[in-house]
Amino acid sequence: MILLFPALVLAEGQVCPACGAEELASLAMVCPECGVNLHSPLLKAQQKPRARLRIRLLYTGGNPDKMPNYGKLYINGTYLGNIDMIEKQSKIDDYAQIWSNGLGKDFTAYYEKVVDSVPAGVLKVEVEMKFSRFYGLGSSLKRVVFPYTSFSSGENTSLDHYFSSPSTFNQHKPVKAPPIPIVSEAKLQGASGTVAHNVPLFE
Repeated sequence: MILLFPALVLAEGQVCPACGAEELASLAMVCPECGVNLHSPLLKAQQKPRARLRIRLLYTGGNPDKMPNYGKLYINGTYLGNIDMIEKQSKIDDYAQIWSNGLGKDFTAYYEKVVDSVPAGVLKVEVEMKFSRFYGLGSSLKRVVFPYTSFSSGENTSLDHYFSSPSTFNQHKPVKAPPIPIVSEAKLQGASGTVAHNVPLFE
């Protein structure tokens, strides 16, 4: 018993992901407080560290009315929904009324999506967009890839991608301008995570 006692002490410390009970034996199968299965794969998946992603696509060319209404978002090959166009405004002269956030001056179409519960780690983010060609008689599929995007648990990561035409959608375009404010109401308050600007993988 004397030899086993230290081993039992070291085995303590497991926390129940359901009720928060602490110092449970690491070999315990069921929580003595709430009765939940401590080794449930579904429960463990829900308790994995999560991060948050805000991705923004900014079109700087002309004729924003001809741009697609959305792009498709993939993280590590999994489709996570559409990145919708939030605002659009054609280029206007310096004397006209313009949006304080640069819409109509620095860019003409603004797409945005916020994704909660992104697994922590280094993941591949891809955005796919289908552009009309030949006056709507055809289409071309373009994709921009951010192959090494870092996500930290409890933090926010932003990805901004500027493009001036369908042909440049999958190309890297360095931007020296300061970060733009958020146009939509899907705002990330107190962002303290990684900010990544235009680091795609060429295709």
